[in-house]
Amino acid sequence: MPATACPTRRRFLQTASLAAAASLAPRAFAAPFRNLVTGGRKLRVACIGLGGKGQSDSLACASEEIVALCDVDFERGRELFYRYPQAARYRDYRQMLAEMGDRIDAVTISTPDHTHFSATLMAIELGKHVYVQKPLTHTIGEARILKAAAAKARVVTQMGNQGHANEGTRLTKEWIEAGVIGTVREVHAWTNRPIWPQGVPLPEPAPVPKTLDWNLWLGVAPENPYSPGIAPFNWRGFWDYGCGALGDMGCHILDAAFWALDLRGDATLSAVSEGDHSDVSAPRSSVVTYQFPCRGKRAPVKIVWYDGEKRPPTPPELGPGAKLPEGGVFFLGDRGVLYNSDTYGASPRLLPEERMSAFTDRPKKTIPRIPKSNPHLEWIRACKGEGPNPGSNIVDHSADLTEMVLLGNLALRAGQTIEWDSARLRCTNLPAADRFIHKSYRLF
Repeated sequence: MPATACPTRRRFLQTASLAAAASLAPRAFAAPFRNLVTGGRKLRVACIGLGGKGQSDSLACASEEIVALCDVDFERGRELFYRYPQAARYRDYRQMLAEMGDRIDAVTISTPDHTHFSATLMAIELGKHVYVQKPLTHTIGEARILKAAAAKARVVTQMGNQGHANEGTRLTKEWIEAGVIGTVREVHAWTNRPIWPQGVPLPEPAPVPKTLDWNLWLGVAPENPYSPGIAPFNWRGFWDYGCGALGDMGCHILDAAFWALDLRGDATLSAVSEGDHSDVSAPRSSVVTYQFPCRGKRAPVKIVWYDGEKRPPTPPELGPGAKLPEGGVFFLGDRGVLYNSDTYGASPRLLPEERMSAFTDRPKKTIPRIPKSNPHLEWIRACKGEGPNPGSNIVDHSADLTEMVLLGNLALRAGQTIEWDSARLRCTNLPAADRFIHKSYRLF
């Protein structure tokens, strides 16, 4: 198998210095992108992962030339095979990239979390532009490596947290930076996820479906027997494959907070959970608290995440009898409350409602807007040199966002308070927790 597809411990150590350098690099590309598709030619796109989100990511590139389709289960790709009969079909992305490398400009990666890193790294190192689903990676260590690799390769990247492209996320950042609610002291964010089993043991094995290559589905993950309780959907709840409710939705719901408050660097984290089989599965429900110290001129801030059955206290500004939606976020400032009741950050408003009604003298819009708030179009235009660097690119945004989100899982799995040293990539008070920063990779 190609060396880029399955990193060994030695390879991780070789790239760790690149990751450290990337963490100190400026947050903008110092050199133009490589391999842009200019002159009006369509982008030649290969799609890895064809079911569910993979199907929608592939169809979002319908304006371009779909040259290859890859899925470990051809049944999951049946609709796309019918729509794009001319596209080459593969089960193994490594074979696809090796055989068609010179006929592919860009790749979409819409696979389970545990395979994001290996597929993305291989594509980046081959000079392909990449659109990869959230969370960017399965571990914090992987996020650091991809950040360094993307900076070195100078390809166009985008992580699929679509809310980052919308108007509401931009308004949230602009209003907070303009001091509309004063200094933000706390942020409370929640989701109704998991909508799959968590806090459970591995399900009973079952015969592998005839259309599925289970070895390729496992990829770099430990070898476990197939179960319909894992694939194709419930893998998110198991640590070997997914990142739980926080990893699934945190990149959406916490994105505006991360962007507006610059939630990078050192932090103290604690977590409480229920239904916890920590070595196998994410907990049934959890509350994770992040404490960020001063960051330059920014004040300390507390971020609290709730999932499963947990919810934050309802702010009195929301009104008596108000019920919280399935997902959302409150920003609590010393001069007001900013509330977003949308998972993707689309509908920010001030509380109470009377203040929002009177909010007519609004801050100037300073952040560039994305045509149709479409993250796929934003990426495609950048790949053709027709638009700026995508907002959720790996180097400037999504690697650091993913790291911040996955720190919460680090605290959940550690089972006690952790002190995160970002520069040294370690938990200073609990070295035993460092084993969750990286992972081992199965050869397959």
